Amino acid sequence: MDRAELMDLIARINTRDEKYTDSRTTTSWKAHREAETLEDPALFPLLREIILEHEGKVKAKREIRDGAYFIYGRLMEKAFLPGEAVFFLQRLLVETDKHVLGAMLNRVKDWSRKGHMLPAEMDFSPVLALTVDDRWLVRHSAIHALSTCPGEESRKACAFYLSQEDEKAYQYEIYYANIALQTIGMPEDIPYLERFLKSRRPDLKITAQYAVQMIRERAGMA
Repeated sequence: MDRAELMDLIARINTRDEKYTDSRTTTSWKAHREAETLEDPALFPLLREIILEHEGKVKAKREIRDGAYFIYGRLMEKAFLPGEAVFFLQRLLVETDKHVLGAMLNRVKDWSRKGHMLPAEMDFSPVLALTVDDRWLVRHSAIHALSTCPGEESRKACAFYLSQEDEKAYQYEIYYANIALQTIGMPEDIPYLERFLKSRRPDLKITAQYAVQMIRERAGMA
């Protein structure tokens, strides 16, 4: 696939206002599924060019970047290269739209779902900064994305929310922190999780149980 074909795919991803009874028949849905089949790492440089050449807050340019990020993030699932993740994470410092940021963070989260973890020594500060963003959509997605970002700082970010007294006010942050610790948690994180093993909120109780179980299994604990 060349640059012109990538631009065409991005345009189709961004197609709107079609009349339909089944979303799976739309141009956008088909384009998203097509993007998910791409696996050639040679597309990364082309996607970077497209993103950098369409900087700015103009809606049309933002939509092009958003489409390119989707392809970039999905391509990482097939052609995972930690070095390519550096560019993607750094773009989290540039973008300001909550929907674009939320979607990008969801792509980062999906990498671990496909079994790809980022190196613990990588700079995760762009993700970490967004775990305390004022916008809940961004904040929740960032905490969830920590699933792919192992290391002490990521675990501290999870512990911050697991230490909050008001379980109701922080229920979603706690939920996503529990899920993140399922993949990045260490035995020393178990005390933070144990509090929720008796929670009256099933989602918090179950995610904490899984986190403790998976941490123990990784550590070879009985």
